[in-house]
Amino acid sequence: MKLLKILILTWIINIFALSALYSSETLKGMQIGSEDAPVSIIEYRSLTCSHCAEFSNETYPQLKTEFIDTGVVKFELRPFALNAIDLNAFKLLHCADEADFFALDKLLFNEQKKWIVTNPSDKVLENSTKALGDYGILFGISEDDYAECLNNEEITDFILSERINGVENFDISSTPTFIINGEIFSGNKSFEELEKIILKKS
Repeated sequence: MKLLKILILTWIINIFALSALYSSETLKGMQIGSEDAPVSIIEYRSLTCSHCAEFSNETYPQLKTEFIDTGVVKFELRPFALNAIDLNAFKLLHCADEADFFALDKLLFNEQKKWIVTNPSDKVLENSTKALGDYGILFGISEDDYAECLNNEEITDFILSERINGVENFDISSTPTFIINGEIFSGNKSFEELEKIILKKS
C-alpha cells in the first residue's frame, strides 16, 4: 500500500498497480440537487486543473441557479487527482464538514493560483500543502486536524480509488470530464453547451 501511494506522490498513478484499492462506504462523491432529477451530471475534476477552475468559477453558478436548484439536474463531484498537490487538496476537502464541502471547493478554485505555490521550484509540494492548511483553518480545520487528514489512510484510499473507478468505468484521462446520463463529455463546457445537452436529455 505504501508503494502505491509513492506512485501518486511522484506525479502519476499506475492504474493497474492500484486496482486493489477500495472505496470506503463512509466516503462519497459530493452531491447536490434532487434525487428525482431527470438529468444526472457527474464531474470528474482536479483541484489543480485550470479548466476545472474555469468551469467552477464561470459556468457552475449559472448551472446551479437554472438547473440544479430547479430540480432538473442532480450534480455530483468526484475527485480525479492528477498530482501530489491535488491529492493533498482533495484530502483537505474531504476533511471538511459535509455542509462546508461546496464552499471550500469553490474557494479553492477561486484562489487556485494562491495556494499552488510554484516558487521556489524545489519546494512546490511542501509550500502548496502548507498553503492549503491556511484555507482549512477558515473552515474550522485546525493544524492538528489537517495533519491527521493528510495521514488518513481511509481518505487517501477513497481518493485514489475514485480515480481508478473513473478510468475503468468511463476511460477518463483528463479533467474536467462530465458523465451526463451515462454519456461521456470530455473537456470544459460553457453553460450554453451544457444547456443544449441538458434540454435534450431532460
